Amino acid sequence: MTKFSWQTHEYVHTHKSKDWYWTVGIITGAFVLTSLIFGNYLFAMVLAISAFSLTLFTMRPPKDIRVEIGDKGVRVDKTLYPYHALDSFGIDEAHFHGARLFLKSKKKVMPLIALPLADQDVEEVKVFLGNYLPEETFDQGFLHALLERLGF
Repeated sequence: MTKFSWQTHEYVHTHKSKDWYWTVGIITGAFVLTSLIFGNYLFAMVLAISAFSLTLFTMRPPKDIRVEIGDKGVRVDKTLYPYHALDSFGIDEAHFHGARLFLKSKKKVMPLIALPLADQDVEEVKVFLGNYLPEETFDQGFLHALLERLGF
């Protein structure tokens, strides 16, 4: 049985100005040129491909995803994260893009799952998930917060 259900974007998309792309291009060009001067051709190629991939990714609009929280677990689009595969949850109400739900997986290689809560009642979500998982406070870290401020 589904208790909470909502539509949201898979990530916060910020439109980049032409200046942003010029800045990325100039910085990448400087690093590539420096790598070439030092004879590190492979690193120069990796930098160029990375910058090109980053630029393509920033142009892609986010997909709309469906999030459902129910008795069996948390479903994000077609992927179900059952409660027995999760360690804990946390909610960051002070996030500058709105409240976020964090799910920590028991899998070692799986990252922290961050989901925007949209218009859901934070306290009701906390109480419901508290029946299945322990609540934990998650710190995003300085680098993650900086990258989100820069629009990544």
